[in-house]
Amino acid sequence: MEKNADKNTPLKPGIREKRKNRNPAKTTTLSGEEWKDSSVVECIGSMDEANAFLGLARVFSSSSRVRDLLLNIQRTMFKAGCEVSLGEKKIGKKELESLEKVIREIEKEVEIPHSFLILETSEETAFLNVARTAVRRAERRAVSLYRKNRVGLDLVQWLNKLSYLIYLLILLAGDERIEV
Repeated sequence: MEKNADKNTPLKPGIREKRKNRNPAKTTTLSGEEWKDSSVVECIGSMDEANAFLGLARVFSSSSRVRDLLLNIQRTMFKAGCEVSLGEKKIGKKELESLEKVIREIEKEVEIPHSFLILETSEETAFLNVARTAVRRAERRAVSLYRKNRVGLDLVQWLNKLSYLIYLLILLAGDERIEV
């Protein structure tokens, strides 16, 4: 019997046939089948990519505080992905307020530059910056879904604030400032 790739458990009967007969241009989300180029799948993919880069940044962070923060953000990113996939609100005021609290704390610890900077001055800041840009792309995809009433404004705001928080984490981690 064939086994699941992620578990050592047998696949349910019929799964192999379903995989074999499925249209390769479609994928299954929590709410059903979607075309792989749909705005929902694009947003889910962007969020997944952002989450992977957050994990990479977490692994390379020299600060246990930042690693813990990024792990919590990754967990919330899964909730955000569920909102996109299901079309049901999962990110709300609680998540926004939590992010805003951390932003206020870190803003007190860093000097905000008044010019453009090259942010990548170490592996840590480079990975954080890639994560930041991936979050910004996910935000743009979420805006498209918000305009179609598929996700809530709180999700868009959370992603927007998340990219700013990651920017602050780059400033916090960077020992060097390279002005443009």
